[in-house]
Amino acid sequence: MKLKFENNIYDVDASIQGEQIISKINANTLLFKKGSLTNNLLSLTEINDNKYYHFYTAEDGNHIYINCEGDCIIFDKIKDEEKSFVANDNETGNKQIVLPPMPGTIVKIMVKKDQKVNEGDALIIVEAMKMETTLYAEINGVVTEVNVQNAEQVDADKVLMIVEKEEN
Repeated sequence: MKLKFENNIYDVDASIQGEQIISKINANTLLFKKGSLTNNLLSLTEINDNKYYHFYTAEDGNHIYINCEGDCIIFDKIKDEEKSFVANDNETGNKQIVLPPMPGTIVKIMVKKDQKVNEGDALIIVEAMKMETTLYAEINGVVTEVNVQNAEQVDADKVLMIVEKEEN
């Protein structure tokens, strides 16, 4: 499987051989003692340094989400035939499209449609994998869309809200 993280592409493969899990990431091989797997929790012990890890995982059609020791990593799934990545509207600077960091539940919406916000203002709180994440405004502007409500379950590609740069 090919995955993208921070503009790097990784070729990832894993297999089980006896009591070991062999994980290959590009040219690197990691060996783990087979641990437990329940619902989205995988517990492994790395053989070389005997470190114990808990991985919480989730995925949707476009992403794989891994939470390990409090760090959340979001990998984009890519197909072999994909050769380029299209920039999204967030990169134009005129609009912020607010997406959840991973599938989860809306805990609290901090703003309303047509409300003015400044860069750094809290917009919404999302809970995923038992962790709450506050999403903040990246630009000064006006909230033009709020597409969710409290307690709603959302996928990672759901547009939660849109903030458009205010015209001077």
